Amino acid sequence: MELTPEYIKAVRFTVKRGNTYDAAEVDAFLDELLVAVTARQNTPDADTLAAVCAIRAEMTEQITRAVLEAEKRIAPLLSDENAV
Repeated sequence: MELTPEYIKAVRFTVKRGNTYDAAEVDAFLDELLVAVTARQNTPDADTLAAVCAIRAEMTEQITRAVLEAEKRIAPLLSDENAV
């Protein structure tokens, strides 16, 4: 569901005898509304995304450096001179 003012204004529920709304229709609409609002709240803004990207880039760089350093320490152990 796209959460727009037009959509919400256009929602109509069946009126049952006793001048009450159909509970199943209301519940279904509320479920859709809850999903749409939750999705909108869980969408990070541009600043948050930029911060996450920066942190991930830094983590990747640190991991890459650590792997390269480990490779430098391992390489001599695997050289032909140390072969069994």
